[in-house]
Amino acid sequence: MKRIALVGFGLLAGSIASALKQAKRPTVIRAVSSPATLERARELELADEFFEYAQVEEWSRDCDLILLCGPILHILKTIDALAHVSWVKELNGAAGKDCAAKLNGATCLVSDIGSTKVEICKAGVKLPAPFRFVGSHPMAGSEKRTCEFNDPAIFENAYWFVCPPEGTAENVYAPLLDLVKFLGASAVVFPPEHHDRTMAWVSHMPQMLSSTLAASIPDRLLSHNYQHYAGRAFRDMTRIAASGWAMWHDIAVTNRDETVRALTEVRDGVNATIEAMQKLDVVKDGKPADGDKSDSLEGIFKAGNAGRASLFAPGRNAAAAFFEVTVPLKDKPGALLSVLQPLAEEGLNIRDIELMKVRENVAGTLLIAFKTEDEAARAVKLLRYLGYEVKER
Repeated sequence: MKRIALVGFGLLAGSIASALKQAKRPTVIRAVSSPATLERARELELADEFFEYAQVEEWSRDCDLILLCGPILHILKTIDALAHVSWVKELNGAAGKDCAAKLNGATCLVSDIGSTKVEICKAGVKLPAPFRFVGSHPMAGSEKRTCEFNDPAIFENAYWFVCPPEGTAENVYAPLLDLVKFLGASAVVFPPEHHDRTMAWVSHMPQMLSSTLAASIPDRLLSHNYQHYAGRAFRDMTRIAASGWAMWHDIAVTNRDETVRALTEVRDGVNATIEAMQKLDVVKDGKPADGDKSDSLEGIFKAGNAGRASLFAPGRNAAAAFFEVTVPLKDKPGALLSVLQPLAEEGLNIRDIELMKVRENVAGTLLIAFKTEDEAARAVKLLRYLGYEVKER
């Protein structure tokens, strides 16, 4: 790509720009955003050219790829703006062969990173020449939102859905596939309808459930502040309830039906669990029941075990490409540093980290992930030499 325009210069656009800059690719990067964001992008040297959103006539010209990185409804507005720029109208106003001569085979690929695809792709496919639209959605992100927190490695091992119109030749969206590969993500070519149906289950419905769970804490707990006794399970299940409404409003109104379908299917599952619970002969007066009627509930647990395990099937989960090790920690000052510092001194790059099973005065378990099997093996050898009981996952 000679020139790419990143429209909506937040965390993900800034991360793409940062990766291109670090690799010193000869790609001119256009940042399109608000004046304050553009000023910060200029200070961070993340782009070469800077435009405000309203300057669509200027920033839309002479691009190999335009990537729309704003909220979903903003993406839809930008697609409409692209369809009405004067230079495109003039170009397509030429009759027949004259128009073809002006285009001379040149096209500009337009894509996006929106979390829903059907409505965006419906709008995008109507764009006139020289634009060609192919929707996309990287499964990457952070609670941070601005280019200030750009991370050139944020897309590594993430799935990146690519949703071309039916019958589109791969060479049309080759620049996008090239970018995805360069960023370390795994491209998945998917019809827009399949994308939204899948995301409704694995992303949009879980958000609604998490928000509902956190919103449903009963007054009998809240009035006594008993919610502070929540363990890790409840905290993990309600973590994404902290998500902002603005982004989720756009997702809800563009993938309402599929998300409602997913919620209904989960509701049916919850009802089945309630029925299985009600069949149990419970302990009364300190005495266990004579008969065991837990078969239904046991079946639900086993199905849950299998469903959870299926998420990590070998070769099917991009994140599973990391190689993980676990290290028990003692609850004392400097315990974390005593593990991480030797790894840093050895030049081992940690790609993911999690502190599990943390309780006061009880050893926690540190999970560390590495990009390659060799790095993980070197980490295991070093930490075992230092006396740690390291396990490979």
